[in-house]
Amino acid sequence: MNIIRYIAFVPICFFSFFLIYFSLSHLILWFLGLDTFWLIVILLGFGSLIWGVFKGFAAIIMAIASFVSPNRQFSALTILILSLLNCVWLIYNIWSMDVNYSGKVIFAAIVFTILTFELTFAIIYGAAIGNGES
Repeated sequence: MNIIRYIAFVPICFFSFFLIYFSLSHLILWFLGLDTFWLIVILLGFGSLIWGVFKGFAAIIMAIASFVSPNRQFSALTILILSLLNCVWLIYNIWSMDVNYSGKVIFAAIVFTILTFELTFAIIYGAAIGNGES
């Protein structure tokens, strides 16, 4: 039974990452689709609340995914490696785009880099909570 849980854990991790980053893309697209006035109102009034809820959502998804693994160390190590690789890949891709890096693009890339680090730490923290190591 444990071998099935080991085999099933990795695809569940990939599905969890897909769900988290799919939701992140929709959240970013929703922010980009707002008018300037509503964007300022939401970011100044509710921006940290929305981002905090999203990070909590990511942590809960990874905590639930880590329950599938029969071994705490395997779960923590797998999620740690996958999340760090994904973080490096996202940051590399945002900074190596073939665009003209103006002030707004550089600012957006810096913000996206910071948000990627925060989301990666939330995913790792969620895995630690799921393993009972927090």
